[in-house]
Amino acid sequence: MLVDESIVIAVPVRAVWHALADPGARAEWWDYIDFDLVPGGKLEERWSDEHGEPMVTLGQVVEVDDGRLLRFTWADEGQPAPTEVRISLHPQGGATMVRIQESGWNLLPDGPALASDHRAGWRVHLTNLRRHLERT
Repeated sequence: MLVDESIVIAVPVRAVWHALADPGARAEWWDYIDFDLVPGGKLEERWSDEHGEPMVTLGQVVEVDDGRLLRFTWADEGQPAPTEVRISLHPQGGATMVRIQESGWNLLPDGPALASDHRAGWRVHLTNLRRHLERT
């Protein structure tokens, strides 16, 4: 099972990469995640579940290919195994296709339900990223 979501944003790759990689720029569209953009860098996302309970997702950056690829693993508190996220940027003329693939659901007892939740979450993040970048 693979979560695979993408969106085309009407800005060049360098603008999308900046919005992902720069902490200040990232905070403008995804303000509750923080990570060090180097292999081995720590990742932390603080959010609230559907009941308003605070949650923490922790992970680690696995690979960074400047302007092209960010790959990391992460897991919610209590999750028995992490999933792996691959965010890749693909130029399309003056626009950029952002593709997010998340795998590892087969290692989780509630994998299909979590994958569905993450698919919906990635759609929100991609929409927020596009709104942020296309408004300027």
